[in-house]
Amino acid sequence: MHFEPVAESEIRVGQVIPWSLYDRKHKLVLVRGSVVQSERQIAEMATRGLFRKRDMRAHMQVRTEDDEERSQTTREEVRSLEEVKLAIGDTLNLQSQSDTSEVRYTVKLIGYQRGKGVIVSTPTQDGKVLLMRDGQSFIVRLFSGKSVYAFPATILKAANVPYPHLHLSWPAEVKGLVVRNSARAKVRIIVAITDTGGQSRSAMLDNLSIGGCALFSKVELAQRDERIRIKFRFFVGEIEQYLDLAGIVRSVTYSSAAHEGHPFQYGVQFVDIAPNEQLVLTAFVYHTLFETST
Repeated sequence: MHFEPVAESEIRVGQVIPWSLYDRKHKLVLVRGSVVQSERQIAEMATRGLFRKRDMRAHMQVRTEDDEERSQTTREEVRSLEEVKLAIGDTLNLQSQSDTSEVRYTVKLIGYQRGKGVIVSTPTQDGKVLLMRDGQSFIVRLFSGKSVYAFPATILKAANVPYPHLHLSWPAEVKGLVVRNSARAKVRIIVAITDTGGQSRSAMLDNLSIGGCALFSKVELAQRDERIRIKFRFFVGEIEQYLDLAGIVRSVTYSSAAHEGHPFQYGVQFVDIAPNEQLVLTAFVYHTLFETST
């Protein structure tokens, strides 16, 4: 993925951002279509670095292998929020757009009125209602079927009567990502690998799909067609998850041009995944794919 710097002068208070903004670590800061609320917000983002994805289509006449793979595994779409068919009680994720840290909150949908706004519960932490302020901006994310959606929203009114709730702005459009089962999410997670003999080693989980993953290791882990177990922790929103997955090694390659000191590469197919583990794995893959595509 190619990125190019964005000058502070290209961002204006009160105007819609025509591209998604990323920090110097290429983490999403503002989704395309968001509205910057203040000069202070611009300054805070600038301290983290301002970048956008570079449009390479003008410089390339053919699609790259990654482009071909992506077109076969994911499909982006733009819809109205009404078309997403939200249901009362659905879980939504709010990612703060004004704090320098990537704060996320989990809330429940209470209701909405077309063209007017969306009403959600006020976030809580340790059983206490958090203080939210009018004008605060978020990226709202939600899962629906095999798609994950996101849209920018601003708190129109934070209310406590008759119970704590937030009135969010109605989005002009919602960006969605339809994910097929073979889609691979780029990750960098240290995992514990256990072979059939019970010996454990560490490895780097480089990418992940619902059906399998790629692993890089400094040492040999297993032979082709051998079974291994892969254990790792990660976050979906603010919730820490743990997976212990069984897999079969389908490919083994070695390259002296080591992948950051990890010359052994393994292609692994997941097997015998329990339904609850499948749900957690799917949510993580979809969540990661969406964050890296907006």
